[in-house]
Amino acid sequence: MADKATAKENNDDDVNPSLECKRGNVALAKQRAHIDHLMKNIDKPIELPQPSSKQTLLKPPPEIVLNVRGSSAGAGSSDFHTYRELRRKENLRIKLMEADAAEDVIEEEFNKEREALKRKDEEKTAKNRAKRQKRNKGKSKGKPTEPQEANVDDKIGKTDT
Repeated sequence: MADKATAKENNDDDVNPSLECKRGNVALAKQRAHIDHLMKNIDKPIELPQPSSKQTLLKPPPEIVLNVRGSSAGAGSSDFHTYRELRRKENLRIKLMEADAAEDVIEEEFNKEREALKRKDEEKTAKNRAKRQKRNKGKSKGKPTEPQEANVDDKIGKTDT
């Protein structure tokens, strides 16, 4: 009996997915089977689905309105449900429009701040460049272009006279 328990522990990795289902780990069995399937074809690229955007949540409003209310005095039994659905769709549309507007405002503020920082960095870089060029210009100005020839000519001229 102890041998069966150790054999069972050793073969835990090779458990059949159908046995896992009987044990109650359905999600784990499906995940394991899916991963095993992917690992068999390791060279095959995996195509992941693209994330859905907010715009796909709402369909455009219909051009023809089918649930036009008549001129009768009483309300039907489905009018409240129709009204509630229309109100929900309209509120969702308004909510998405406000979220898009808020996102645009945030993006605009971010771009303004980024441009300001970029401008500030460019000004600082230009200032440092001017300092560096001034410093290098001062170094080259202090030294003659041909220091050895000028000194030799001056010495020769002074010794000849």
